[in-house]
Amino acid sequence: MGNPISRDLFLERARSRFGDRYDYSEIIYKSYKSPIKIRCTMHPVKQICITPEKHLQTTGGCKYCLREMRILMLERELNRQSAQHPPVQAGEAPRLERRTAGPGPQTPPPQASPPAS
Repeated sequence: MGNPISRDLFLERARSRFGDRYDYSEIIYKSYKSPIKIRCTMHPVKQICITPEKHLQTTGGCKYCLREMRILMLERELNRQSAQHPPVQAGEAPRLERRTAGPGPQTPPPQASPPAS
């Protein structure tokens, strides 16, 4: 088992990772794996109950910050994709790219119908 992490060492690591994003003034530190209560300074609506271990391993624990981060990542991906695929103008047929790697699906030649008797 590793060395126990003290309150001061946890606060030092948390502040170096998150800066002033979280308020640690109300924590009652027992151990690295016991839940503590912190507040996000950007969204101080509700206290966050999280273990010091998970706080340092994740994005911090604020579900509102996590939601904003996911929205930003989604917008960034959509902007990247729209830059790669320009929009189709009204009345214009979309251009389809042809694949050049190997032959496409083969269709059998049409069968000759038997002569009428």
